This record gives sequence, C-alpha cells and structure tokens, in this order.
Amino acid sequence: MGLKYVEQIKSIALFVLVFLSITLTFSIWTYKPNYDTIEPPKVFDSSIGKQLQMSDIIKPYRMLFHMNGKWKGTNENVKMESILSEMKKWELSDLTLVSNNLDDKKLNELIGMNNRMTLFYTGEIPFPVFLQNLLPTQNKKINEAAFNRMIIDWNKLNNSSMSNNELIVFFANSKNNKLYKAKIKVQSGKQFQSNVVTVAKSFPNYLEIEREGAKSFYLPTKAINMPKYTYIIEPDPVNSYKNALFSDPNIVKRSPDEVTGTEKYTDDKSLMTIDVTKKTLNFVNTSIVENKEKALESDLILNTFSFINEHGGWTGDFRYSEVDYGNQKVTYQMYLKDQPVFSDRSVTLTEISTYWDWGNGRISKYYRPYYQPVPIPLVRNDGKLMSGPEAIEKIKDRKDINFEDIEEIRSGFYLTKNANPNLFTLEPMWFYSINGKWEHLSPVIAGGDPIGLE
Repeated sequence: MGLKYVEQIKSIALFVLVFLSITLTFSIWTYKPNYDTIEPPKVFDSSIGKQLQMSDIIKPYRMLFHMNGKWKGTNENVKMESILSEMKKWELSDLTLVSNNLDDKKLNELIGMNNRMTLFYTGEIPFPVFLQNLLPTQNKKINEAAFNRMIIDWNKLNNSSMSNNELIVFFANSKNNKLYKAKIKVQSGKQFQSNVVTVAKSFPNYLEIEREGAKSFYLPTKAINMPKYTYIIEPDPVNSYKNALFSDPNIVKRSPDEVTGTEKYTDDKSLMTIDVTKKTLNFVNTSIVENKEKALESDLILNTFSFINEHGGWTGDFRYSEVDYGNQKVTYQMYLKDQPVFSDRSVTLTEISTYWDWGNGRISKYYRPYYQPVPIPLVRNDGKLMSGPEAIEKIKDRKDINFEDIEEIRSGFYLTKNANPNLFTLEPMWFYSINGKWEHLSPVIAGGDPIGLE
C-alpha cells in the first residue's frame, strides 16, 4: 500500500511542477513593466551664422600684375573671384625650397619682372592648408612650411615652342626669408590668357613705391571710391553662444553685473563673459591644464576653422589674418566691402581670436564680437579716399614715423561709436603697419583736408 501512495504523490508533484512552469513562462511572456516616461534629451540650437569653406576665409588682400611695364591691381574680391576660381583648375607639382636667404631686394625683383602675377596674404599660409583646399597638387607629401606671397610667372606660355602649358610659381615667406619654387599645369595657354591676363588688364592702375633696402609698396594711383557708412549694430543671441560653447547649457549660471555692464556665464569648467556695451564675448575654458605641446600651424588653422564652423560663428565677412605659433593663436579679421575693418579695443572688437590647446584637443580661449553690422538704407556719405601716392606723402610728413620701418600700407574702414549707442560709423582711411600693429592716418578726401578722427 505504501508504494502505491508514493507513486500517486510523485504524479501529483510532477503535475504541480509542470503547471507552475507553464504559469511562470506565461507570466514572463505577458509581463509589462510600468516604467516612468523618459523624456528625450533637449536639443539646443547652437547655429548662429554661416558655415563656410576654407576658400571663403583664406583670400589674398591684393592681386597684382606687372606686364608690359605697367602695374595693374585690385583688392576687390568681386574682381579677383574669377581668377581665383580659375586657379582651382590648375595643378601644382615639384614644390622645392630654393633659398633660405630671400631679402627684400630679391623679393621686389621677383614681383617686378615682366609677366608676373602676385597674390598678397596678410598672414603665413601653411602649404597643407593651401594645397588641400585652394590649389590642387600632385605632391603626395606636403611640406609643413608656409608662405605669404605667391608669384606666378607666365613667360613660358608666351614662348611658341612651349606646348606643355606650364607656369613657374614662387612661394615667398617675407617673415623667415624662405623661397619655394614649383610648377603649375594650366588647362591651356589660351585659356590662361583669356581668363587671367585679359581680366587683369581691366584692373585699376597701380604704382610701385620703391624704398632703399626695404620691400616696395604697391598702391592704386588714383583716389578710391569709399563712402562713409553708418550701421546699426545688431547683437547675436547670447543664448546661441551659450548653447554652442558649454557642454551642458542646462547647468550654466548667469550673473549680470550692472556696474561693469557685463554678464558672466559659468559652469564647473568654463567662463563666458559678455560685454554688453562693447558687444564682445570672451570665453575661457578654465578646466584646461597648461601643457607644452604645440600644434602645427596648419593644424591650428584647420582646427580653429572647424571649431567656428561647427556653431556657425561666421556672422559676417571674416577672413584669415594670421597665426601665432608661440601662443597657439589664430586671428580672423572682419571685412566690409572687401576692406578690412579696424577699431580701438576700447570701443569693440573687429576680429575673432582663437587659442587652441593641442594637448587637450580643444579651444582654450575664444574672443570675438557678437554683433552684425546692418546697413541703414540711404545713410552714407559718398566720397573718395586719397590715392596711394598721396597717402605715402602724408606718412612721410609725419615726424614720428620712420618710413623705412613701415611693413605695409592698406586702405580700410575705421569703426567708431556714433552718438546713438546702437549705431557705429565706418570711416574710410589709410592704415600702415609697424611691428605688426596697424595704425590709421587721418581720413582725407581726395584734394581736401582732414575730416577728422585724430
């Protein structure tokens, strides 16, 4: 009898276990947890202005031609554009260093020979940046060297025995006295003549101002049509910069200071200071630990350009100005009507300064204006800025200036405050550079008297 009940008990136990297994399996399949609703992360709009190509911000400030004993030149981008576009169809090869001792006399000779075209750049252009973005090349390995003058010799195209459509090009660095030479293959000599040389013949007349033992100046012979403009200063939304520059805008704290006219935005890693009066922004990454690693000049330009591009920081016509390798700094200058815009720093900024930290792979400092000049319809005073030779005479008359110390002379605009705090005036002037610092001459209308900022 005992054995009989044992078998029945086993059967019942097995049935119970199977039933429980089925029930548990069904419960797992049909179980729906009561999760709390998870909100998607908030996406911040950090787009401020435009995104550009490298060719939009690296442009020559002067294009100069010497042919048949005459000088032709321009600083207007609209006149240069077709030639710069034509250059993108060329191909460079055989880039080599030919001199470590390029002096000013030799540079003047290279520029002044017949059938020469020269592009002038404000700062050094590293070959990796130029040849990967502006001029195609056959060279697989590109030298990390840099230049600030590009001199093209098209004499070979005028030789009927030459059928290879080759130009000779020199890349000069007037800062470290190095000279490079290369070949350029154009599509055809006929096309070069029609799309480059013929176009240049319509450029304004220029004059070479020679100096003993110093670089020559190349300036327009006639007065320049440059009106005086009045602009409304329209500030960019500060929140857009906050969203772009801080990793988590949600935790950023704002601290206004009415006494100093500033606003500070902080998190645990960075500080952004807004000067409401000057319309300037100063961003510092306070978490970066100083290190001695330095980026190459080409990487500095590429990285800072990408950084500004990411948040659409090109809020106007800004162009590459210079790279400071020692301070790991790249500067981009504001332009208006193809003229550089300068100002007193006590008024505002007219440039973007970026500092790159190579060891941490990010921006350490970022200084810039956060406004856009908006033209006021019909508010302009037409006039002509005195000619280049007249500007030279004005400089020579200055007892406090050594003419031989001047590095360059350019026309441009000087930005000043109007009586209305929301209005700025842009005054046409001549500027001269000494020791890397730009100073302005008193604005003078052609044939007239100073109209007075100094």
